[in-house]
Amino acid sequence: MEPVSTTLFSLFKGNPNRREWVIACLEGTWAKLLGDRLAAVCRPVRFDDSDLSIEILEREWYPVFQSVKEELLDKLRAATAGEVRAITFKMQSLTGSR
Repeated sequence: MEPVSTTLFSLFKGNPNRREWVIACLEGTWAKLLGDRLAAVCRPVRFDDSDLSIEILEREWYPVFQSVKEELLDKLRAATAGEVRAITFKMQSLTGSR
């Protein structure tokens, strides 16, 4: 039997709101996927062509995210039924707005 996430993600393929839907789904499970500590210092901000952009909120965490990139990507692939195939990290903008 396929996981529910596989069915749900397949329903949204081709939907114009798919990008926003993927981000919203990830935000809802972010702490569970990453753990409370990592989830507190980053957030998913953009999903485009299978690439998820993750904004890091505190500069000193950037090397940590680079060191766990492959493990994090594996978790995100599994959680999104393969929708996320790449991740990129970016630093929070200087304005500090979320």
